[in-house]
Amino acid sequence: MKARLILVLLGLGICVPTIAGAADINDALEKLVEVYGGEENLRKLDTMVQEWDLLALTSNRPGNDKRTIDYSGRLKVELTYPDKQEIRILDGDVGIAIFQGRPAAIASEMQRSAMRLQLMRLYSPLALRDRAASLDLDESGDELVLTLREHGLVTQYYVNPETWHIDKVIGPLNINGGAMQFVTEYSEFAMVEGVLVHHRENKFAGGTNTAVLKLKRIEFGMEFDDEEFAPPDDEDATVTASLWPQP
Repeated sequence: MKARLILVLLGLGICVPTIAGAADINDALEKLVEVYGGEENLRKLDTMVQEWDLLALTSNRPGNDKRTIDYSGRLKVELTYPDKQEIRILDGDVGIAIFQGRPAAIASEMQRSAMRLQLMRLYSPLALRDRAASLDLDESGDELVLTLREHGLVTQYYVNPETWHIDKVIGPLNINGGAMQFVTEYSEFAMVEGVLVHHRENKFAGGTNTAVLKLKRIEFGMEFDDEEFAPPDDEDATVTASLWPQP
């Protein structure tokens, strides 16, 4: 298996170091950046908005998932279903959860970790390259695995060494004393404004297939002011200890 992986990497022009079975991490990251559109194009992803149609499989409910993303450490997720809306906001060390009909709530440590884990799963190859010092590279079967450690959390990016697409991202989260694996599978890749973008997500939580999402809209290079990530009536926010289900 390792010999096959090395041959694939050599065929793609990736340097293979003397440590058998592992490509040089910096060369692997450069290859990812190249395949996904190059540094200039990928810088546009530092601030972006994604909007997805989703189907929550556990309840068979359609919905909409809007993500406002700033790789500096800010994320807003707006989940809208026919009967409810939910907003999650991460701004650095501050997390806020807003459920329909309830006041804004200060996120518990568990909720904040879930939001950070979601932001980490959204990192582009360029964002990963910027965090190379916190990355390890290994292999799992036919795939390369980039492991990122950040904020006490771990996220693994599974890379197909033939296409150099990130096909899957896995991140565990400790919930009530036990570890739960959150898995997102990516597919239907296509170029959008010079950037390789997956247009389908298949989500799992603890082995349960929870949702399927189709990309509806994506906008790059957005300019966000602080109000974009400010919850309404944040001065009245109360503490909550519950963890929402992941769609």
